[in-house]
Amino acid sequence: MKKFLFILACMFLMVGCSLTNTPTKKTEELFKKYQTLDSAVISDLELTTEGASLTTEKQKENYMKAMKMQYSDLKYEVLEEELNGDEATVSVKISVYDFYKVQKDANDYLKDNQDEFLTDNVYDSAKFMEYKLKNMMDASDRVEYTIKVDLVKEDDEWVPQAFDKTTLEKIHGTYDYESE
Repeated sequence: MKKFLFILACMFLMVGCSLTNTPTKKTEELFKKYQTLDSAVISDLELTTEGASLTTEKQKENYMKAMKMQYSDLKYEVLEEELNGDEATVSVKISVYDFYKVQKDANDYLKDNQDEFLTDNVYDSAKFMEYKLKNMMDASDRVEYTIKVDLVKEDDEWVPQAFDKTTLEKIHGTYDYESE
């Protein structure tokens, strides 16, 4: 009887492990890392922030807050999984805050209200950046995209590949969908 229970437990563990090692499950794990603000996701975000045109620590902090809000409120639905040997593609519909619209509206607002962003009668880009960042934090409009997550099987483990620039812009909500 003990031998039977041991074999049953081993089979359960093998099946359980293989159920979590599918392209779909690995994709879901990836998006859950965004939602839970996993340390690896935040590290990547910090690198992105360093490359952004943010001039003050307050701007960087506010940008991080806006992006953390974006990530934690990201909604996703796996649509389809396509397998091709040791490669897979998972189609996912995501819903994110429309930061592209926020930035476009802010730029339109700037055109008609330049005097609000002056310091000593000179345009103050820091004031305008603070305005944009505040509007990002207040965003409520959402946009949906269908994206593809590519995975490769390495050492019997499905591994998501790095996103391209367009996919990252969609996840960040900054993709210029009007130019499509």
